[in-house]
Amino acid sequence: MGILRPFSRTTAPISHDRLPGGCFAVHRGGVVISSTLPSSYSQKLIAEIAQTVLEAFKSAVDANLPLNDLHISYSGLNILARELRGGALIFLNPHQPNFTRPKHPAAMSYKNLDEFILHLEAHIECWKQFNHYVNLARDKKFTPEDESQFLDLKSLITQGTEAIAASEAKGGPRKEDVLALFASAPSLRYLSEMSESIPAVEGQWHRIYLALQSLLGQLKVQQNKTEEKTGWSLFGKK
Repeated sequence: MGILRPFSRTTAPISHDRLPGGCFAVHRGGVVISSTLPSSYSQKLIAEIAQTVLEAFKSAVDANLPLNDLHISYSGLNILARELRGGALIFLNPHQPNFTRPKHPAAMSYKNLDEFILHLEAHIECWKQFNHYVNLARDKKFTPEDESQFLDLKSLITQGTEAIAASEAKGGPRKEDVLALFASAPSLRYLSEMSESIPAVEGQWHRIYLALQSLLGQLKVQQNKTEEKTGWSLFGKK
């Protein structure tokens, strides 16, 4: 796994009342699909961070470098980004981890079938990250920062699950199954202390992951039909 630390600045600390923490996910088109950041957070700043991260990952691919994680450190904020097959999962971590923030989730939205498929692919990549954190718990190699990221990741996945359930798409995992899985994995510390429960968590995760892949396959079939028959889509006539 490649890790890049492009620069580290030591300027005056940024005021923490303007620096909430959280995470957001973008698909390979650069559109934010879900976020745990408050609605007051600058959308322009989020877009700039996303663009910079995606360009860094793309440059690594063009240079044939195995870059999966990107770390950027400021005096008051750490940015951790994970590559999601063209998209990115981006964590914004203030240097005061106990900073409280109101959460106003930004639900996954879409305009047409093509956009929904992009969002679903990024959602599936977030599920892969969930399994990554479960493995950290099994190996007992997680940090307080990992614990916070795990909680934020579950928030993103929950938003995506709600959006899928509210769409006209048929199939995919049941919302109840996702919530039951998260209830059985409340934290990394819990999983590490109750290691005998990890196989069951992985079994549930695998069933949900396959259901999402099945839904993605169905939508791609319909996408092909849409290309052959203009004016028709899963979301109604255009």
